[in-house]
Amino acid sequence: MEWRCEWCGKPHEEDDPPCDNCGHGSFERAVVRRTDLGDGPGADTTTVWECTECGREHPKNAPPCSRCNNPTLERQQKRVDESNLTERPGSSATGTVEADTTTVWVCTECGREHPKNAPPCSRCNNPTLERQQKQIADSELTAPGYRELLTPRYVAAFGVVLALVCVFALGTTGIVDVPGFPDDSVPEVDGVPGNETTAAGVSLAAVEQGYLDAVADRRADEGVGTLDRRSRLDEIARYYNQRRVKSAAGAGGATDIDLGAVLPGDCSEFGVRTLSGPLGDGNPGETGARLVAAIGEDDPQLFGELSLTGVDAHGVGDTLYLTQAFCTT
Repeated sequence: MEWRCEWCGKPHEEDDPPCDNCGHGSFERAVVRRTDLGDGPGADTTTVWECTECGREHPKNAPPCSRCNNPTLERQQKRVDESNLTERPGSSATGTVEADTTTVWVCTECGREHPKNAPPCSRCNNPTLERQQKQIADSELTAPGYRELLTPRYVAAFGVVLALVCVFALGTTGIVDVPGFPDDSVPEVDGVPGNETTAAGVSLAAVEQGYLDAVADRRADEGVGTLDRRSRLDEIARYYNQRRVKSAAGAGGATDIDLGAVLPGDCSEFGVRTLSGPLGDGNPGETGARLVAAIGEDDPQLFGELSLTGVDAHGVGDTLYLTQAFCTT
């Protein structure tokens, strides 16, 4: 017999736990003859080496003890018969098995438990450890669940990783200006006089639309296609228009922008047209048409082969400033 249960000592033909006597899940090498399992006074004996501290039996004199690390093992003769074998789990009258126990070494200062007698204490460095028997609860034999693994340290690390992913996503999409990410936003112009939404009771958004409608009519007369208004070209037109308004008021200009970084990807041959005049009688459509009428009949810049456009109107008192950005694709 080459294998026996580490707990109850029952011999087995193969290293194939669990033990069919006590259910223990680990075997150790041993030389136990089948006659060792005989009954009565004639049963054979086998030699074991017992730890002088915790009583753990070993098949060979190979200190230290595999349970408590005690360096002293004592030779003993043990008779292996049926009375030395424990019942299999569930075979008792009550159908239960008592909890297992193990030897631990407890620090006399802080109470920290150690699996071996290896002072000093790993927590408080106390040199004195005291041997104690500890009952192993069923909860200690089961694997921890996911909730038990979510310690504050892991939760904090997960939060940091999630924050970095969010910052990377916002920086990539341009929602947030993050250092190291390309910035393709059109800058704002500060300190611009006047108003960019309403002037002299006139909606400047309506003026912009009236201007573009008049441009569409003129382009139809010239036999050229309509223009596709783009929000990015509106932003560029607003930037140039507000710079012009600020400069006319003597408030200074602004830093030039890199058109290659802010233009739409399908835009080429970029151009800007600036117009100004009185707001008139308050009719946005007529105001826009009057500005278009001031442009030459065959202006190639405005009535040529254009595709994309953007426009911005700004009022200072009764004066209207309008800038149109355009390009071809």
